[in-house]
Amino acid sequence: LTTDIHISPSLRSDGDYGVTATLDNVSNAIPLLGSSLTMWGVPADPRHNTERGNCLNSPDPEDECGTDAAPAAFWTLPTACTPPEVGLESRLRAESWLGSSDYASSFSHLPPIGPDPGSQQGPTGCDLVSFDPTFQVRTTTSSADSPSGLEVDLKVPQPGVSSPTGLATSALRAATVTLPAEISVNASSSGGLSACSPAQIGLLGNAFPQPNPIRFSRQPAACPDGSKLGSVRVDTPVLKDPLLGSVYLAQQGSNPFGSLLAIYLVAEGHGVVVKLPGRISTDPQSGEVTATFENNPQLPFEHLQVQFFSGARAALTTPERCGTYAVTAAFTPWSGRPPVERISKFPIDRGPGGGACPSGSFDPRLDAGTSNPLAGQFSPFLLAVRREDGTPRLGSLQVTFPKGLLGKLAGVDYCPDSTLSAVRLTAGSGSAELASPSCPANSQIGTVSAGAGSGASPFYVSTGRAYLAGPYKGAPLSLAVVVPALAGPFDLGNVLVRTALRVDPETTRITALSDPLPTILQGIPLDLRDLRVQLDRRGFTLNPSNCEKKKVTADIASTTGNVAHVSNPFQVGGCAGLAFKPNLKINLKGGAKRGRFPALTATLTYPKGGSYANLAKARVTLPHSEFLEQGHIGTVCTDPQFAADACPQASIYGFAEAVTPLLDQPLKGPVYLRTPGHRLPDLVADLNGQIHVTLRGKVDTGKSKGIRTTFEMLPDGPVSRFTLSMRGGKKGLLVNSENICQKPQRAVVNLTAQNGETSNTTPLVTSGCRGKGKKKR
Repeated sequence: LTTDIHISPSLRSDGDYGVTATLDNVSNAIPLLGSSLTMWGVPADPRHNTERGNCLNSPDPEDECGTDAAPAAFWTLPTACTPPEVGLESRLRAESWLGSSDYASSFSHLPPIGPDPGSQQGPTGCDLVSFDPTFQVRTTTSSADSPSGLEVDLKVPQPGVSSPTGLATSALRAATVTLPAEISVNASSSGGLSACSPAQIGLLGNAFPQPNPIRFSRQPAACPDGSKLGSVRVDTPVLKDPLLGSVYLAQQGSNPFGSLLAIYLVAEGHGVVVKLPGRISTDPQSGEVTATFENNPQLPFEHLQVQFFSGARAALTTPERCGTYAVTAAFTPWSGRPPVERISKFPIDRGPGGGACPSGSFDPRLDAGTSNPLAGQFSPFLLAVRREDGTPRLGSLQVTFPKGLLGKLAGVDYCPDSTLSAVRLTAGSGSAELASPSCPANSQIGTVSAGAGSGASPFYVSTGRAYLAGPYKGAPLSLAVVVPALAGPFDLGNVLVRTALRVDPETTRITALSDPLPTILQGIPLDLRDLRVQLDRRGFTLNPSNCEKKKVTADIASTTGNVAHVSNPFQVGGCAGLAFKPNLKINLKGGAKRGRFPALTATLTYPKGGSYANLAKARVTLPHSEFLEQGHIGTVCTDPQFAADACPQASIYGFAEAVTPLLDQPLKGPVYLRTPGHRLPDLVADLNGQIHVTLRGKVDTGKSKGIRTTFEMLPDGPVSRFTLSMRGGKKGLLVNSENICQKPQRAVVNLTAQNGETSNTTPLVTSGCRGKGKKKR
C-alpha cells in the first residue's frame, strides 16, 4: 500500500527568511508511527540513483534511474558560523486529526561538527568564505544643482553557490552607503509625494523604533503609488527569474527606526516577498545622506539594481559645482569578516539645463510693491526674492522701503518674546503650530510662502505667518516669521526668523534686517528659490502721499558671502486728489510787555476723515514783535551727545507731542537746541514712543527780519495733531520787542504738502491780551 505526501515549502518572509516545509492533510489510511525524510544535497549525484522514485523496486536501478543533469548543490549551509550556545535550530510542530489544539512540538540543533560530541554546533570555516562585491552609483543627470535620480548597482559574484564541492560567497549582512556631502535631499521632491504606513507595508508591531529582527507580514506591500521613489531588481542564483519591485518612502516616525526618513525595498517573485527596511540619515549641518540596511536575510543574490526616479520631482539634488564626486560604501558579510569598503565616482560636468558650469555669480531678483498703488491709501504690500538654479543659496536680507510706506501699528498686538522663544522647532511640531498658532491672532500682519528645491517646480510651503513683535537687536520693532514646515508627508517642525525693523528717525523710512535665513532643517537643505512676504492685514500698510518715483532697495546676501544690491521701482499715483487742509494755531503766554519772555505753543491739526496729503515742509515766521533772546541760549546738545542719547538736561528748551492715527499712543519728547546747526543752533524735537522720530528745524531770520523756523524734511506720515511748547521766562528763547497787546500779532506760515500743494496763511497769534489789541483782530 502506498500513499502520496505533498510537501509545500515557503519562505519565512515574516521573520528570518528561512524555509518552512508544510505537510497538509496527511492520509490516515496507514497509521503513522514514524517518518524519516532525507533531502539530498546534490540531487544529480549518481549515489542517489537507486533511490529515485520507483527505482527502489527496479532490478537494475543504475541503468534505469540515472540522470544527465549536471551535479549542482541543492542546499547551501549558512555563511554565518553560529555561536556554540545557539547552534542552528530546526523546529517541528505536528497536529493530529483531532484539531489544532491537539499538537506536539519538538526542536533539534544541527549535529555537532567533528568526532567530539562537545564540538561546536553549526558551520565552521567562515574565514574561508569569499566576499568580493562590486559597487557603482550614477546620478541620472550630470547637470549641477538639478533634480536627479540615482542608479545603484551592487554585484556579489556567486561562482560556487551551485558547485557540489565549492564554497558559496558570503551573504550580505549590512550595507552602508554615504553620498557626498554636496548631493542632498531635494526639497521639491515633496510635491505629490506620500508615505507608506506600517499597515500598508505589513510591518508587524507598533512600537517605534523596533527591536531586531524587524518583521513584516508575508503579504505583498500595499503602499500607495505616491510613495514610490524608484524600482528594484534582484537577480539570485536560486531562482530562474529575477525578483522585481519598488522603493517606497516610509512614514515619518512610524517606521522601524522611528526616524524622519526611511525607505522600504520590496521585491517579489515565485511566491517570495522580500521587504528590506533602510534607514536614511542626514547630517544636521551638511545634509550628507547615508543609507543603512542592517540584518539583511541570508539569501544569496548576484545583482541588486535600485533605480530612484529622475525628473523634476527627483529625490536628490546634484552638487552646486562641476567636478567629480565619490560615493562611499561599506558592505558587511554574514561570515563575520571585516566590512569591505568600496568607492564609486560620478561626474558633474555641466550647468542646470545643460548650460555652462555654474560660475558662482549671485544675481537674485527682487519684486516689491503694493497691490493698490494709490497715494494715501491702505494696500497689501508684497515682496518677493527669487534666485535661479546654479546660483548660491540665499543667506539674509536687508530691505529698505520707500519713504512714506508705513504700517499702522495702532490696534496691533505684539507677539511676546517669551512666546517666540517657546516655538518648537523639532520634527513633528509643525502640524500643531499650524492648528494652533503660538502668537496672538491680533499680532499677525501678513503671510509668508517659500518655494524650495531644485528644478523648474520648487515645492511651495504657504503656511507661514508674519507677526508684529517688539524691540529686537536695537530696533524698536521687529517682524517674527513662523513657518510650519509641512512638505508632503513630512513635518520638519517650525522655522522661526526674526527681522529687526529699524526706523530712520528723520524720515521714518523703514529698513528690515533679517536674521540668517534657514539653509537646512532636520538635515534636509531647504534650498530656497522663491521667498514671498505679503503684509496683507486689513488697514495696515499705508501708501505714501508723495507720487515721486522711488525704489524698494535690498542687499541680499548669499551663504557664500556674496552680496547683491538690487532694487525695484516704486511709485504711487493719485496725489492730485489728496486734499491739504492743515490748521496751525500759535499762542504766546506770559508777559506781554516789552522785554518779557513769553512761552510759545504752536498746534498743528488736520481735519478728521478723508484723504489728505501729509506735510513735507513747514516754515513759520513769528511777528516782528518777537526777537530771539540770545542771552538765554546757554547749554546746547552736540550731535555726538544726541546720537548717544546723552544731551544735557540744560539743553532742553521745550517739549513736543505728535498724535498720529498710525500709533496707539502719542509720540512725546523734549525739544533741544542742537549744534552744529547753521548760524544759530537748530531746534530739534526728539519724539519717543513705539518709534523714535526727530524733527530738526533751522532757526534764522527771514527777509522780514522776523524769527523764522524751517523744517525742511518732514516724514511722509499722517499727523492728527502736533503740539510744540517752548518755555518762557528764564529759559525762554523769545523776548518781546514791544508790548504785544498794542496791536494784533500775526505770523507767516508757509506749509508744503508731500504732493506739492501749498498752504500760505497769516494766522493771528493769540496771547490772552484784553482790550485794544483784541478788538483789532
